[in-house]
Amino acid sequence: MSNKYKVRKNVLSLTDAEKRDFIRAVLILKKKGIYDRYIAWHGAAGKFHTPPSSDRNAAHMSSAFLPWHREYLLRFERDLQSIDSEVTLPYWEWETDAQLQDPSQSQIWSADFMGGNGNPKKDFIVDTGPFVAGRWTTIDEQGNPSGGLKRNFGATKEAPTLPTRDDVLNALKITKYDTPPWDMTSQNSFRNQLEGFINGPQLHNRVHRWVGGQMGVVPTAPNDPVFFLHHANVDRIWAVWQMVHRNQNYQPMKNGPFGQNFRDPMYPWNTTPEDVMNHRKLGYVYDIELRKSKRSS
Repeated sequence: MSNKYKVRKNVLSLTDAEKRDFIRAVLILKKKGIYDRYIAWHGAAGKFHTPPSSDRNAAHMSSAFLPWHREYLLRFERDLQSIDSEVTLPYWEWETDAQLQDPSQSQIWSADFMGGNGNPKKDFIVDTGPFVAGRWTTIDEQGNPSGGLKRNFGATKEAPTLPTRDDVLNALKITKYDTPPWDMTSQNSFRNQLEGFINGPQLHNRVHRWVGGQMGVVPTAPNDPVFFLHHANVDRIWAVWQMVHRNQNYQPMKNGPFGQNFRDPMYPWNTTPEDVMNHRKLGYVYDIELRKSKRSS
């Protein structure tokens, strides 16, 4: 299987060389201006409401949350592979880090990878690792330079801790992909549970708030490269749900708000949820799938 597909690996399984190659590709995309395109896309999708009078937008608080980000990550990964064909997007299994006495000491935050927490003496600007101020400049919602990358782990009252493995398992038990009204109020909805609005902030939303800094604000969140590792884990959890609930389909198939139905284009692309339902057809698998296939063979 691994020869046919690109394999997305757990951050904790990366070799030193894989970490170095990934960081190098990210820094080159930033230097070329390609990285900032992803920040702009994310911000624009967040302002594209479906319909205009609703809280739903093209990428959040809506059924398309998971397929929109799957397409977004795939485009980013392919841009990384234009720099280095062997690079894949690793995932940050934050539910494992939740078990640590101090999650800030996880390997993901090492100086040779994502760098660490923000420095409280420097307005919480990150001063370790490859994304330090001077080497990595963030942009605001208008696309203007806005200083250094910031993080403030677990500082908010609503998200002092990361989501747990039980939180993930409970989400995976939910049978329906999504339910009316297809927004942040949907109940008994796997999508809304994973996005984190049910008794929120939970799961996806909670991780954003826990990291803090630019990650804690939707329009600017992709300024932090850990955004992509976080969303790779969200996508992995969705892939697991799809394997567990093979008879369940994306919802709404039709008659939902435009931009959220199975065959509606997801702004700002022409890609539809239907186009990204099968991640293997998109050319990648997660390392956990390789382990499962070995056990079953």
